[in-house]
Amino acid sequence: MGERGESVRYAYWSDRRVRSIADDDGINIDPRWKTKISLFKIPLLQTGIELEREPRTLHRKEVAGRIERAIGDLAVEDFVTPPRVRYARGIGRVEFSHFVCEEQDRVVLGARSVASDGTRVALCLFGSRDNVAGFMGPNDPVASGWTSSSMWSITRWMEERCAASGLRHDDPQSISVEAMKIAFDQGSTRESRDASDQPWRRGYTFGDAPDAEWFAEIYSDVVLDKDRWGLDEPVDRILVGAPLWVRTPRAAARRYRDFRRGMNVKRYR
Repeated sequence: MGERGESVRYAYWSDRRVRSIADDDGINIDPRWKTKISLFKIPLLQTGIELEREPRTLHRKEVAGRIERAIGDLAVEDFVTPPRVRYARGIGRVEFSHFVCEEQDRVVLGARSVASDGTRVALCLFGSRDNVAGFMGPNDPVASGWTSSSMWSITRWMEERCAASGLRHDDPQSISVEAMKIAFDQGSTRESRDASDQPWRRGYTFGDAPDAEWFAEIYSDVVLDKDRWGLDEPVDRILVGAPLWVRTPRAAARRYRDFRRGMNVKRYR
């Protein structure tokens, strides 16, 4: 999945995570070597002019392209393959919101996908506010609302990259459902649920990218037991992980601050 022909902006970019994956998988994303240019040399004389050009740092587009090519088919886009997915990518709407927990700089990105066999997938991607581009409004005051009492369990679980050792009182399915509630329902009120066509009414959200390309590292991948769960929104599979990047056509990202003007809401931050 490469960038589409139109101009794009990176709504989210995790340089630390990108470099970590490049180091682990032996992907070269370092600046290019210095180049030496000889303008002229006089025969039989050790004279001449040589210029050295400093190495050029790769643009994000080039770095992302190298990561995508190296990972290849390990990055799943059509979720018909059984768990566990290691990397995932897709195109679609991504919603950005604050992850309300003890750490004030955390965000959660929510995306949905439908596989070619009809499997409905929810992706819950936890990251850092520092990696969100300013045009998305990560520091804007936002509406408040419902928060999850599972925030501490989710935080501890994410610190261990969703390892089973991080689950003290939960099983993989139940904590994945709680992660999904945080990504898609945290901050909800009765009014926001009644206005599903106005996502900016949900608390703690600050923007979305309706037609974004996203790439993520996945830590947990579970298929839900249909007899166990009766969720408001039908979901068959939940993936939890961390985003590497989200990029969007230049004019497509929406900053919720622009839609909240005049709303009488309780403010968070």
